[in-house]
Amino acid sequence: MAKARTGGCDCGRGEESREGDVWDEPERLQVRRTLIPEGDNTAFERIMGVSDIFPINYLSRGVAAARAVCKVQLYRGGRIPAGAGSGFLVGPNLLLTNNHVIRSRNSAALAKAIFRYEMNEDFSLDRTAEFSITDELFFTSPSNQLDFSFVSVEGDNEGKVALADFGFLRLLPQSGKAVKGEPVSIIHHPNGGLKSLSLRNSSILSAHEQFITYTSDTLPGSSGAPVLNDQWLPVALHHRSIPHPSHRNKWIANRGIRISAILANLKLHASKRNTDAVRIAELLEL
Repeated sequence: MAKARTGGCDCGRGEESREGDVWDEPERLQVRRTLIPEGDNTAFERIMGVSDIFPINYLSRGVAAARAVCKVQLYRGGRIPAGAGSGFLVGPNLLLTNNHVIRSRNSAALAKAIFRYEMNEDFSLDRTAEFSITDELFFTSPSNQLDFSFVSVEGDNEGKVALADFGFLRLLPQSGKAVKGEPVSIIHHPNGGLKSLSLRNSSILSAHEQFITYTSDTLPGSSGAPVLNDQWLPVALHHRSIPHPSHRNKWIANRGIRISAILANLKLHASKRNTDAVRIAELLEL
């Protein structure tokens, strides 16, 4: 989340993957293969690092994915700006971001989701669309655990723009949407500024039960952004960097919460009849 501060960032670059690196577990690799569209015959070889040839619709599909990503503007009482982060639509009127961006129903009710805060093809600012985030739905995990928040967003704004026009990024519960060594991209609002793209100049360093680490560049304000594979599917929710253990102001990687871990947590609480978790699981068609 972007805050007023000097110096530093929440980003860092780890070591690039090398020949001889051990790839991911066979089961996860098999899941990864099933997510490659039929006809995209070079995709898995591309992931293995032997081809950088892409179907041209990679660009248009990326633009479509970017429509669902927004700046999350936070306010105190009286509309006093209080920092910003990123977020993305994941279902009808449903947004996913970090808990450390939106911590409570009260903070949700004071926040705004700002779409099209970006440069267009003519390098002029696009016409933004601002929507109120509401407290109708709110389900979260603390920042020292899985650090996510699902929040509801109004369906239409004062300018009569429909939230549905921005689409959403579908969340898939299975593990294996990205594997170690694979490039990933992040669509985000670094420093609370214009929508930006950290494109493929990155790779997944490690995959753990709840988190993945990667080398994409981010800044404060990138918190809550989707980490995406080459099919523009969210594989993780970006939330923080990992500092170097012995060098001050140096970072070794960025870290995201795996989408499979977030959905498993949601389903667990839905099974315990948490009202918001049940409704969100229904919206996500889990």
